[in-house]
Amino acid sequence: MIKTTLALLSFSSIIQAQQPSKDIEQGFKKLAPTAKISTATATPIKGIQQINLESDNINDVYYMTEDGKYFINGSITEVETRQNLTENTKTAKRKEIVSQFGKDQRIDFFPKNMKHHVTVYTDIDCGYCRKLHAEMKDFNDLGIGISYLFWPRSGLNSPSFNKAVTAWCAVDKNEAMTQSQNGITLPPKQCDNPVAEHFNSGLKLGVRGTPNIVTDEGILYPTYMSASDLLKRLEMVASK
Repeated sequence: MIKTTLALLSFSSIIQAQQPSKDIEQGFKKLAPTAKISTATATPIKGIQQINLESDNINDVYYMTEDGKYFINGSITEVETRQNLTENTKTAKRKEIVSQFGKDQRIDFFPKNMKHHVTVYTDIDCGYCRKLHAEMKDFNDLGIGISYLFWPRSGLNSPSFNKAVTAWCAVDKNEAMTQSQNGITLPPKQCDNPVAEHFNSGLKLGVRGTPNIVTDEGILYPTYMSASDLLKRLEMVASK
């Protein structure tokens, strides 16, 4: 599993993506008339190409034969190395998505001596998100820094979305975040904010609930984890 997720450069990622052939476009159109293919990329399997859809959702990684006659919804695994090449592609995309948010576009809780860093998609009204935040000292004490991106599960312009905006617009974002995660309802505030961008990036990344933890390498842990459990995972990845 670790070997699979660490191999960020799958065969398809080092071959230049190109526009799909007419055969592939026409074949895919018969299956999904309204969807559009953005790129097609060679795979290690002769006659089969990886196709990506214009939605940029990382789950939209599929395969078609070059003649457009067969569509494959599944994963490609290299037998000798046991690498899941499909997951490698998704992992590289996750890394790209989370890395676009710099320190001025997230809320950071960092220890003085940071050994590991993860990005957490969070919802202020999510019980397990609150549990994770309540244990922030445990994460920081183990050298794990956490960057928050907002993913209100009830969607844009919802009460949870508005709470996220309020926390972001506070003078002290970290304190407002902590108060909100402790169940304190803060006076509503509005300002320019990246909450909608956070939410939409989560959709592309494949977030469907919270908390979702993403490592800097692009590995996704779609659930709450304690500080000690997360540290074990991160150290395993680092050791490989």
